Amino acid sequence: MLWLVTATLTGAVIMGLELLGFRLYSPYFGYSIYVWGSMIAVVMAALAAGYGLGGWLADRSRNDTPLYLTILASGIYQLTIVYTADYLLRSLETAGVFTGTILASLIIFAPPMTALAGTSPFVIRLLARSGRVGSSAGKVYALSTVGSIAGVLLTSFFLIPSWGTHATLQVLCAVSVGVGVAGLTARRTWLLLAMLALVLVAVSPKPKLLFFEVWRGESVYNEVRVLHYGGYLCLALNDLRLSHTTFKDNSVWSGYYQDVFVLGPVLVHRPRLLVLGMGAGGSIRMTRFADPDAHVDAVEIDPLVVEAAQRFFGLPRSASWLQIHIADARPWLERDRGTYNLVHVDLYQGGPYVPFYLATEEFFRLVQSRMSPDGLLMMNVFDAAKSRELLFSTAATLKRVFPTVLVYSDVPMSYMLFAFPERRPLVSVREELERAQGDPGIVRMAQAAASGMAELEPPSDALAFTDDLAPIEPMTRRMLAQYTR
Repeated sequence: MLWLVTATLTGAVIMGLELLGFRLYSPYFGYSIYVWGSMIAVVMAALAAGYGLGGWLADRSRNDTPLYLTILASGIYQLTIVYTADYLLRSLETAGVFTGTILASLIIFAPPMTALAGTSPFVIRLLARSGRVGSSAGKVYALSTVGSIAGVLLTSFFLIPSWGTHATLQVLCAVSVGVGVAGLTARRTWLLLAMLALVLVAVSPKPKLLFFEVWRGESVYNEVRVLHYGGYLCLALNDLRLSHTTFKDNSVWSGYYQDVFVLGPVLVHRPRLLVLGMGAGGSIRMTRFADPDAHVDAVEIDPLVVEAAQRFFGLPRSASWLQIHIADARPWLERDRGTYNLVHVDLYQGGPYVPFYLATEEFFRLVQSRMSPDGLLMMNVFDAAKSRELLFSTAATLKRVFPTVLVYSDVPMSYMLFAFPERRPLVSVREELERAQGDPGIVRMAQAAASGMAELEPPSDALAFTDDLAPIEPMTRRMLAQYTR
């Protein structure tokens, strides 16, 4: 019975570690599919090696002591990762998405997973002594798979959302050590070592806040951090190098791209605003600064981001002019039947990455169907590459839906796109901006935009994104490679 329970629990730990790896890596390497691919490739290699080594060890063992020693060793190795993972990942961050993820996976997950993967062939060999090899193998694989399913569900829906990444790693470590202890209980010479490992798991330290961190939390979607440094308050999701919302102390103006959203009410009077990707509410703040009567529907997928916006960035918890919808933007648009004359699209996740399905022709057609004919869509595009591949592809996609697409940039590497459902000559947009009144800062911004705004004509070979083909991740990866250099 203990052997079958061992196969079940090790299967759960293996899948828990694999899911945990993706969350552990996101602050350093992002949420790209390349992170998934690199990590899964190493995990599969580790499992293959573990199956082979486990079978080899089983044929040379007289009892189950080597099995439980191996599992205990895996738990102790995981314990070292509890203490060192952040330091290791920070040192590998500059190696890039592919190399960094491969090296991290080889160091962090390959050894313990190789050890745990040897459980199934070892247990099959132990049970096969009864002569029922086929049924023994079937039981082991079935229970190991059931354990894997449980590991996926518990890690995804309970452990990480409720306790966080590091506490989940501690739980998985404790399970591995506990299984090793259970198998070695009769061998008292190993009992002291096993109990010491359990104690170390229990007292292992929680990660400390960096000196410029105000707050940190984990959700199903992000590691959310609020940073205060050099007179700026920032919201960072997963990647500390990039801010998703930036506020400057004692000023409504941040000096970042979000300031450009103040132009929305200049071009669209009495706006009914839809914000897709609210973040900490930077674009809402600028819109309400330009027009205090603006009504806002804001869509944000991560409830923890909403909490951070309300606790630290001044977003009201309850206001007659604001409705916050915690949802994925595209499914929410499918259900919503409202009409908006101003739309903000700022849908970044995990740093500079945009989910592909939120940048396609089909997505923009859905957005356009919720807009009034005289409306305006404003979208920020981060592109640090000289080729401006991301910018041009995004523009080519927008131009399939919106007859007029203009661009303005007052911050390096950030481009604000202005897309109109009806044809709007550049000269008329400039004239509207030049007539801006009110706050001197708004007038200056509008005048700068009037002289700096231009029609955006992407090259003929620019790829328009569709649901069928939207290689936005490799484009982002190439852009970041140039940006890093």
